[in-house]
Amino acid sequence: MAESSAQAHGERDGLGARDAGGGQQQQSASDSVSSDPSREQRIREAAYAAAERRGFAPGHEVEDWLDAEREVGQQVTQQAG
Repeated sequence: MAESSAQAHGERDGLGARDAGGGQQQQSASDSVSSDPSREQRIREAAYAAAERRGFAPGHEVEDWLDAEREVGQQVTQQAG
C-alpha cells in the first residue's frame, strides 16, 4: 500500500503541511500554555470534554485542543476585563 508524502515522513496526522505556514503562531500559543499550568489544565479538561461529547471519535484531537485553547483564552480575557 502506498503512503502519502506526509505519511512517509512520519506526519501521519497531516500537521506538517499546516505548520509550514503557521508554525510561529502555534509556537507562541504553545509557549503561553506552558507558562501557566492551571491554564493548561483547563485546556486539557475542555479538550477532553469536547472529545467525550463526540464519543472519542478519532481525527479531531487537534481541533479539540485548539478550540479549547480559544475557549479558555476567551474566559481569561472576560475575567480580566
